[in-house]
Amino acid sequence: MDVLFYVLTAAFANVLGGLVIFLKKNWSRRGLNGLMALSAGILFTIAIMDLIPEALEMHESSAVYIVLGFGLIFLFQHFLAPHFHFGEETHKHSHSKSATLGALLGMLIHTFFDGLSIVASFKIDERIGFVVLIGVLLHKIPDGLTISSIVFTSLGSKKKAIGAAFFLAISTLLGAIVALSLTQFFTVNNNLLSIALSITAGIFLYIATADLLPVVSATEDRPIILFFFVGILIYFVLHWILELIAPVVH
Repeated sequence: MDVLFYVLTAAFANVLGGLVIFLKKNWSRRGLNGLMALSAGILFTIAIMDLIPEALEMHESSAVYIVLGFGLIFLFQHFLAPHFHFGEETHKHSHSKSATLGALLGMLIHTFFDGLSIVASFKIDERIGFVVLIGVLLHKIPDGLTISSIVFTSLGSKKKAIGAAFFLAISTLLGAIVALSLTQFFTVNNNLLSIALSITAGIFLYIATADLLPVVSATEDRPIILFFFVGILIYFVLHWILELIAPVVH
């Protein structure tokens, strides 16, 4: 199935991100910040332009689930992983094992919804699915780098650090499998699909505004900050291209 291949690609990007810290001693933090800014712009625009309107059209109560999605990821990251935030790999201090476990748990939840989001978006429209996939791919490498560096700093083991990135990949696949197993219910019950879309939109809004953008803003690097707007532009360019090739895609 094509969508499973796309999810596998996203999962591989997590592993690739985990390897980055060991492939190059002095990797470019600025380049990763640029990816985060691009991803934030795309995810933010996807939520506003695609997922939210689609969900509200399906069911008028979808707004409640958008708020729920935003709130759930906030609770997960701040109660289950209170010491985790993006950009943590730049810190030189040691992390406690409990903080490391919390960070891993928070990232596993985050990547689980990545897989679910890809499948759910392809279920609505393949063009939306491709845009969602690209937005997710852009932050997958920083995700893998973040967790591998936290684990390596805390435990001092390259194997465990890369293993943590593999766990993120597996979590992405599990999210996709859960979404695929619910496909028959999506077909029967559009309300369930609207709920999935709404929660995904809330999560995307949180990742873009609360996870990615604060890290980018903290750099005070104006060219990198402008990449957020480049991400928004990429969204519209992608939509235009996918509209042109719609007959092929469908």
